[in-house]
Amino acid sequence: MRKPLGINKEHEIILDTYLLTVCESMKEIATESRYNNFLDIIDIIIKYHNQYSAKSVGAYSDFMSIIPTNVTSCYSGFLAGVENTKNRSLCRAYKTLLRELSHSIVADLEKLKIEED
Repeated sequence: MRKPLGINKEHEIILDTYLLTVCESMKEIATESRYNNFLDIIDIIIKYHNQYSAKSVGAYSDFMSIIPTNVTSCYSGFLAGVENTKNRSLCRAYKTLLRELSHSIVADLEKLKIEED
């Protein structure tokens, strides 16, 4: 998995922690091949984030929301796809916990200053 670029060290730590938590959670409930497919999509999201051009109006807020928005959609769809009668409660628990984490991450990102390290 690629490493996401941040505007400063704090931003990188927030993104790394978020992605690690999401990926480890999905690893718990999926087969190895499905989990690898999930990681492929996460890698595409990170690649898009890292290549995002900050030249247009509103680009800063767009850049800051790429990973939380797309990763939330990614794990939501993934959980819907792997959920079955045996793991339903676990999938729903992860969905709830990760949704709360996503809200927390967005709040943390809103507080970041645009200073570089």
